[in-house]
Amino acid sequence: MSDATGPRGAINIRAMSEEDLEGVLYIEREARGSNRAATYAPVPDSCIGGEVDNSIVAEDDGRIVGFVLGRIVRSPVELSDVAWIELIGILPEYQRRGIGRRMVEAWKDRCSQKGIKKVHIMINWRDWWMLSFFESLGFSRGDLVDFQAEL
Repeated sequence: MSDATGPRGAINIRAMSEEDLEGVLYIEREARGSNRAATYAPVPDSCIGGEVDNSIVAEDDGRIVGFVLGRIVRSPVELSDVAWIELIGILPEYQRRGIGRRMVEAWKDRCSQKGIKKVHIMINWRDWWMLSFFESLGFSRGDLVDFQAEL
């Protein structure tokens, strides 16, 4: 696989640090088309799931251009630790350049190095692009089914 490039040069994929959170929040606002407020405090607990380094960022000459927020949890069903991708985002001008693929592969490698045997992501069943993307990365439909009730 060739290295992804951005307008500024080669894209660096690395573990996320706390200093990257501002860039991650910016991407999330841009990707969602909203300027909704997000405070610093809940992000590590609610989105990142504790350890910031369980997540990955892509940077172009020091600018955060993409991220994979992941967490490792103890699965009561599988009786082992599993990893979840909570959120993935890439700035619109950096999409369709192979950056998402490189980030997910790097995240899976980090999980494997930590002894994780299974990784999960929840995807809307109608989102054919995301389903195809993750299937191309070795993901397949799992045993869990999402149930919901309108209130």
